[in-house]
Amino acid sequence: MAEGVAASHVDDLPTIWDGFGKLVRKGLEITSFGANIMDLPPDYTTRAHDEAGTGQEELYVGLRGAGSVVLDDETEIPLSAEQLVRVAPEVSRRLRSGPEGVRVLCIGAAPGQVYEPPAWTEGDD
Repeated sequence: MAEGVAASHVDDLPTIWDGFGKLVRKGLEITSFGANIMDLPPDYTTRAHDEAGTGQEELYVGLRGAGSVVLDDETEIPLSAEQLVRVAPEVSRRLRSGPEGVRVLCIGAAPGQVYEPPAWTEGDD
């Protein structure tokens, strides 16, 4: 492969949480932003979180299946292969999958700041 280029099949990326998360940033040696893939099983909802502490905006890109980004006021924004969702750092959000599950690419960075990867993105399995 050409210098300065990295590629990987999703299934070959390093994983965390027993394979629930795939570490795109680590697997492709990305240094300027965070990127992970989450494979949510059918009818699953993640715990709520915000990024107020990191200042990080997040972009959610549906890769397969369907689900939603759920805000604190219970607003559900559809998430599918044709729908993108950006969430500001201070907004609490959860990811929710539909009956077939959903694969979501999560991309994040703090505007105007050098990216500092959180320790949990180094993987555990």
